[in-house]
Amino acid sequence: MTNPPSGGNSAGGPTPAGLWSRTFVVLCLLGFCNGFATAPYQSLLPVFVEADLGRLPLFTAYLRSLTLILGGIFAIIGGRLADVLGLKTTLLLGLAGAGLTGLVFHAHHVVPLTMLILVIGAAAGPWSTAGQSYLIASAGNARLGLGGALYFLSGTAGNSVGSLCTGIVKDSWSFPQLGTAMALIMIGVFLLALLLLPSTRVQRSVDKPRERLKLWRSYRPLLSRRNVHLLLGIRLTITSFWGMATLVLPLLVYRASQSASTAAYYGAVSLAVAAACQLLTGLIRDRYGRTAPLIVASLGIVVSAALLAGHTDSVTGLFIFGTALTATAWAVSTLIPALIAEVSQGDEKNRLIGLGHMVWSGSMVTGSIVGGILVEIGPHLPFVLGVIHASVGTLCIWRLCVRLDAERDVVGAIR
Repeated sequence: MTNPPSGGNSAGGPTPAGLWSRTFVVLCLLGFCNGFATAPYQSLLPVFVEADLGRLPLFTAYLRSLTLILGGIFAIIGGRLADVLGLKTTLLLGLAGAGLTGLVFHAHHVVPLTMLILVIGAAAGPWSTAGQSYLIASAGNARLGLGGALYFLSGTAGNSVGSLCTGIVKDSWSFPQLGTAMALIMIGVFLLALLLLPSTRVQRSVDKPRERLKLWRSYRPLLSRRNVHLLLGIRLTITSFWGMATLVLPLLVYRASQSASTAAYYGAVSLAVAAACQLLTGLIRDRYGRTAPLIVASLGIVVSAALLAGHTDSVTGLFIFGTALTATAWAVSTLIPALIAEVSQGDEKNRLIGLGHMVWSGSMVTGSIVGGILVEIGPHLPFVLGVIHASVGTLCIWRLCVRLDAERDVVGAIR
């Protein structure tokens, strides 16, 4: 169940060298810078749509749905591109599209805004696939819990610091001014990746050129395995609720406080706490295994959702329980790469990451749309539904961990 060294796999990833390797350090640096630059887009898009464009939350759900649908489709393609072109080229394609997020705050008409969202969404798939493939290959399985925590923490910390800076300057900066600053920073991030990220080797003889992107033949073996079904079930259930929460929470904070800056501060606080929780989760996984932290974090999502359902008009309640939800949701996400490493066989890691991200994107789309509808009917309804989704996700986590432990025991007995 372990992944092969990168020097000999089709992805051409880096040989595992630990958390101080050049690849891992640069990867985390890129994650932080990218998170910092795109923080206003992540935290204030619902506010921009309501305050500047004068549109309903359902329009935000439409924009996010486009991003996520394209991200899911291109994650599948990104999984194969990582095999064919190498991880660095695939990741650079993702960063190039992410550089357009700042232009969103310059677009006030549906057509140009939609075109930007389409490109940004298409780029999200390769960025996610290549980034997580770099993570798994460079950190090594023994330190993948802490490695996953640091990788995701870098993006979370970047988002948190970026949201804090956004809250500080938002009262004096317009949305277009924020967008210009975002675009300039992202140019620097792309150049940083181009210059510092190690290149990867690609095994040219694996496929004939005309067969390299036959996606169905590449992904079909994954779809027949029970462990893959359970892994995708975790992505489907918990992520669909997270899609609702990411749309609804900033909007509810804004409505309760009547302040865009307060919504940005909420993003900063929740992500800062989530960053600490990610690090703790990774350390616990590497020391004690992944079952206990996964189960505890997923149950934390259930409890947070239940408490949020009763505090939708309280700024204090939204801050406290929304932060708890963000922290526990990110704790689960931190350990997903470790689960992928255990579930994947042979050289299918890149494709399994792509498949998982496609399901994640589809779930985020569904969650955003449902959240945009339900919040107008009753602000508590997204969280009531979230309790159900997170409970099913917890069951999937438990069942997958049981199966992986049983398979490991069988392999150990044979050896």
